[in-house]
Amino acid sequence: MSEPVTQPMVNRQAPRREKTRLALVAAGRELLAERAIDSIPVDDIVDRAGVAKGSFFNHFKDKDAFAGAIAADIRATLESEVARVNAGIEDPARRVVRGVGSFVRFALADAQAARILMRGHGGAAAADHPLNAGVRSDIARGLAEGRLSAPTLNAGVLYVVGLCQVLLAGVVLQGLDRDQAGRLTAEVLTLLLTGLGLPADQAAALATLTAAELLDDTLPQASVGQA
Repeated sequence: MSEPVTQPMVNRQAPRREKTRLALVAAGRELLAERAIDSIPVDDIVDRAGVAKGSFFNHFKDKDAFAGAIAADIRATLESEVARVNAGIEDPARRVVRGVGSFVRFALADAQAARILMRGHGGAAAADHPLNAGVRSDIARGLAEGRLSAPTLNAGVLYVVGLCQVLLAGVVLQGLDRDQAGRLTAEVLTLLLTGLGLPADQAAALATLTAAELLDDTLPQASVGQA
């Protein structure tokens, strides 16, 4: 007699649990675009999501973990876009400015998500944060090749990450259109490159080219997912 076939156990709660999490994240994205997490009671989150208050703590340890998860997902999606626009690019200076320029592209495509990201949730401003691995690698290579200069690798990473945040804030908070954002991007990228040791004329030329390339209307926009 053949052995009976054992059926795999099915977690019937999984679809419901995932639906609840998605509702919480969607509510969080709306609220975090409006104000900082410290100003958002859990009651506001669950009311906006339409779920029971206990459901929040089934998914997230606390509000900081909640905000961090949302911001990390947005940043990870953006990092995928940076990898896409830098595919086949070898020059570390060009890779760095195309990465920063991608943040502006992203801000123009999704101002709500950009507002969340510029609040700095999740600790991604740290030089050694995993989400900064790409820019860290590019700067390390630039320093090794003599293409870029900085007092230390960490200082270079923080310089670039800080300018990304400033540029995001400038575009979003001022409500810049594409042309205005392009001009601001070219100016900031010029400062970034001169700060990393490029001669002023090279920095200005590369910054202007990068802003024009990345803010071209014919290029596809990044699609930002949810946590």
